[in-house]
Amino acid sequence: MLKVIQFFVLLSVSSQTIALELNSAELEYFKQFFNGIQPQSFANNREYCGYIGYNDEAQFVATPPKKGKPDSCLPEEPPLDFDLIGSYHTPGAFSVDADSELPSYEDMLADIAEDIDGFIATPGGRIWQTDTLDGIARMVCDRNCVLADPDFIEDIQYRVDKTYTLQQLMNRDKIDN
Repeated sequence: MLKVIQFFVLLSVSSQTIALELNSAELEYFKQFFNGIQPQSFANNREYCGYIGYNDEAQFVATPPKKGKPDSCLPEEPPLDFDLIGSYHTPGAFSVDADSELPSYEDMLADIAEDIDGFIATPGGRIWQTDTLDGIARMVCDRNCVLADPDFIEDIQYRVDKTYTLQQLMNRDKIDN
């Protein structure tokens, strides 16, 4: 059974679901969506989060962004008629004290616990996907792909690779703390 969804494609084979890469139309949708909520995330220095999926009319929808804390966010439960396919969150404002240009170890653990992929925007304007099936975080688009925090300073951040395993994220979080 092949099911095309607004953000990514899922292929179900023998009760196993495999996440595939975003196509260009899906990426454009993500860019517009994150561009709509990044400014308030920076201005309020808060993460904003929610879920993505389909409503009972088979329309792709995102739940309204919930305002979180500077370094965490717990979305509201999606509606009962919601076919959940992923989570999203924004970063809050840029801080020299935070390694915020990639998902954190805790971001990936939360997505694994919910058994859904996560989509994360960063202060530098990157978008990441936490692929819980493959156990990796993958950069979907690089610097300035979406609105970046005007206070973002590239040169003081650690190097940013294109993919990270859960173990690599844990090791990087240890360096940052």
